[in-house]
Amino acid sequence: MKKSGLLRRIAVIITAFLMLIFPTNTVFALSSSTLDRFAENNILFYDPGGGCNSVGGVNGIVTILPGSTAGEKIWNWFASAGIAGVSDNAAVISGIMGNLITESSLNPFVVSSLGYYGLYQAGGGRATSLQNAFASAGLSSLWRSSPSSVTNEQFDTAIDVTLTHLTTADDGSFRTFVSRLGAVDANTPEAYSDMFLVTVERAVGGNSPILDSGAKRYSNGGDYQGSAGRRTNAVNVFNTYSGSVNGEVITRIRTDTQSATCDSGYMGSGELISGGMTLDQAKQFMQPYRSIQPRNYEEPGGEALGRWSINNLTLHSRGGSCLSDLENCVAFTQYFICEYANVCMGLPDGGKVVDTLLNSPRGFIDGGTTPRVYAVFSSATHTGIVLGIDKERDKIVIGEAGCGNTIDWTNAHEYSLSSRSNGSYKYAYTDNILKGGL
Repeated sequence: MKKSGLLRRIAVIITAFLMLIFPTNTVFALSSSTLDRFAENNILFYDPGGGCNSVGGVNGIVTILPGSTAGEKIWNWFASAGIAGVSDNAAVISGIMGNLITESSLNPFVVSSLGYYGLYQAGGGRATSLQNAFASAGLSSLWRSSPSSVTNEQFDTAIDVTLTHLTTADDGSFRTFVSRLGAVDANTPEAYSDMFLVTVERAVGGNSPILDSGAKRYSNGGDYQGSAGRRTNAVNVFNTYSGSVNGEVITRIRTDTQSATCDSGYMGSGELISGGMTLDQAKQFMQPYRSIQPRNYEEPGGEALGRWSINNLTLHSRGGSCLSDLENCVAFTQYFICEYANVCMGLPDGGKVVDTLLNSPRGFIDGGTTPRVYAVFSSATHTGIVLGIDKERDKIVIGEAGCGNTIDWTNAHEYSLSSRSNGSYKYAYTDNILKGGL
C-alpha cells in the first residue's frame, strides 16, 4: 500500500524516539520509519499514548477504514483523503460512488467475465496496474472472492489499495476528473456522476445519454452504459451519507474507533492489534536496564535498586544461575511499571504478577489472554513486558529478564505471536496509566 493511502494519511506521527539517558524517565515511541512500514503493510498500529484530540487519530488507534459496510468505508475513505474538491464535497463523493456501485456493487475483488477488475472495473493496462498494486499488498490470491469470504482487514486493505491506486496512480484519469469538477452544470451528485463516467470509467457504447452539458463536452458524443442508473445511485448515496446540500461533507457515520476509545477511555480488552517496537528498537530500549549499576543489593550503593522495588535475590541463587538481582524476571516488570506508569510496588513470583496488578487499585486493565503493546504478562512462572506486536508476521517482541549464563539473555526477544496468545499467558494492560509519550 502506498504511503499516501488512508493509513499513512491518518497515522499518528510520533516524533520522540528513544531517549537513553539514565536514570531519567525514558519516553519511547515508534520511529517514523517503522510507522511507515506498518502503514505500507496495512498493519493496524496502536500506541496507548495518543489522545482523543490527536489530529488524524483517536487515542493512538489508527483504524483501517471506519464503517460497517462497504459504502460507509468508501465514503469515509474519500471524506478523509484530503483531495481538494473531492473530500470537501459530498456531491462529488456521491457521484463517484454512484459509478462504483454500478461497476462492482462495491466489491473490490470482483472480476468480470470480460476481464475487468475491482471497484472501478479497470481493464487493459489499468487492470495490470491494479493487479500489481494488489500483489504488493499481498492480495493477489483474493481476486474473485466474495466479501463474506475474506477477513475485515483484507476487505479494508483492498478498498484502500484500490482507491489509493485510482487517485494517485492508475492512468491519471482521476486527476483529470478533479480538474474538470468546475465544468459541470451544477453542484449535484448527478452532474458529478456523469463527469466521472465520461472521464474515468469511459463506459461508452451504451444507450443511456449524458445529461450534464459540462460532462457531455468531454464525452465522445454518444451514449454511455447505464448513466441513468449511475445518477440514481449517486443521489441515493448522497441522501444516505451526507447531511448537507451545500457541498459540505457531513457524515452520519460514527467511527468504530472513536466509539471504542474516547467513550470508554481505552480499546476494549481482547482485541489483538499490531504496533509498538521492532526487535532492534526493543533491544535498544532494554539497554538502560541492562546497564544499571550496581547490579546487586550487596554491592556498594545497591540499596538504589529499591527505587524500583527490585527484589533482593539471595547470594545462593545468584551464585547458581542468576548473575544479579536484575536478572529476576519480576525485577524488569517492576522497573518498567515504575519508570513508565508511576506504579512502584513489590511483586510476587512471576506467575502471580498479573493477578496482583489487576487486584491492585493502580489502574491496570484486564486483557485476559490477548497480548497488547506495553502490557504486563504472566505465564505459569514468568513475567515480562510486551514491546511489539506484528500480527502479519505472527511475531511478538518481549522485554524480559531471566537467569542465564550471561547478562545477554536479559534483553528483548522475538517469539511467535500464537505461542503467546494461546491461553497460557495472562495480560494486564497499561493503556491508561503510561506516562509521557508512550
